[in-house]
Amino acid sequence: MKFKERGWMQGLAVNQHGTAEGSMGVAYGDVDGDGHSDLMVTNYYTEINTLFRYDRDGVFEDRTTWRMGLGPATKNMVAWGTQFVDFNNDSWLDLFCTNGHVDNLEKQTQLNYGMKAQVFINQGKGVFEEVTEQSGDYFQDRWVGRGAAFGDIDNDGDMDVVVTNNGGAARLLLNNVGNQNHWLGLRLVGGSRPRDMLGARVGVFRPDGPTLWRRSRTDGSYASAHDPRVLVGLGRTRALSRVRVIWPSGHIEEWTNLSINQWVTLTQGTGRAVEGEQ
Repeated sequence: MKFKERGWMQGLAVNQHGTAEGSMGVAYGDVDGDGHSDLMVTNYYTEINTLFRYDRDGVFEDRTTWRMGLGPATKNMVAWGTQFVDFNNDSWLDLFCTNGHVDNLEKQTQLNYGMKAQVFINQGKGVFEEVTEQSGDYFQDRWVGRGAAFGDIDNDGDMDVVVTNNGGAARLLLNNVGNQNHWLGLRLVGGSRPRDMLGARVGVFRPDGPTLWRRSRTDGSYASAHDPRVLVGLGRTRALSRVRVIWPSGHIEEWTNLSINQWVTLTQGTGRAVEGEQ
């Protein structure tokens, strides 16, 4: 196996000003609903968190303009663990960031060692609004945040977060909002010795909205691993047309008549094979 560095060619090496940044945490997901995964990198103090949106032909563009909602809110943070997740299950991927400085400089400067974690709600097409102050007691205090791992801890249909903090206990943040909308939870299993099929891509086809594309994964964020299951927020959608799985091998299968608002296991080889489509 050989690797080739293509950050410059694909528009990911530097920000829109040609500047290299701190680059601690990473999140990726389809934030604008175009079927392609976008990428965000958390950065150091005075460097805003950079959102690289997929443009075309594998090329990304830094579109972290101030109107995207990530500029002023992240400029004075030192950001680490992060992920795109649909906290309110409205079908748009939201954003979570942990924050905390690397040095305790509070006695010498006005910089904060501890910083508030942040939550941004996707208003549609990748435009974010910060809702940190309305997100619960944890977000009212300052922490020296580092890792953030994501998964439906209590299996109630919405995404929860486990956060690690320097010099403090890990915190479990249970989501009590997302299951007010419809959702579908999927565990993707395959192989001769059945296992979670990391890297499998899922398309959820809806009669009343665009197809939602997600991926089974445990990677991303910062020094963290996540629930490999796929949780898809459906908003007000009450029924699905079909669910397509593109397995890591490239084999494609579809399932119909899946009930929503529950966790379902899809096993490779039990769906209807689809040939020649991606």
